Amino acid sequence: MTPTPPLAQRIRGLVLLGLTIGLIRYALEFTQSQHTMSFGVYYVMPIAFLVVGLRGLWGDITWPKLLGSMAVMCLIVWGIPNTLAYTTGQFLGWQHGRFYHGGTEDAEHTRAAPIAATTLGKLGWGALQGLLTSVAGTIWCTLWGTVLIWLPARLRRAKAA
Repeated sequence: MTPTPPLAQRIRGLVLLGLTIGLIRYALEFTQSQHTMSFGVYYVMPIAFLVVGLRGLWGDITWPKLLGSMAVMCLIVWGIPNTLAYTTGQFLGWQHGRFYHGGTEDAEHTRAAPIAATTLGKLGWGALQGLLTSVAGTIWCTLWGTVLIWLPARLRRAKAA
């Protein structure tokens, strides 16, 4: 059995990759906002998980450790850039892409919170959306990680036994 590396070692590369993509996307919001909806960590992380799983980089990881790894990684990778982006969107009144809020007239296309009237409200909505995207990212990454990292590790373990 291959030992599972410590948490920091497991997620370091994914965090660096995710933060890089998140910060690039944040920069693009200012200049190329029409392209940001087709670029992000939701698209790249499954590819990174495939590499981790095929190479067995996380060893014989248990599912609870996989879940914990994904939760911590997503809190950093989704939480930090999205809190920054959604808070900026609140203060700049962004209504493009992921920041769109059409109100009750266009509720089915609304993707973000309405622009708050107060500074505290803007900070609160930005932080809340960062947290909510961390939860969504954790679910997304746990599903992909289960298939691409945990399952191959389990199959390798069963084959070795």
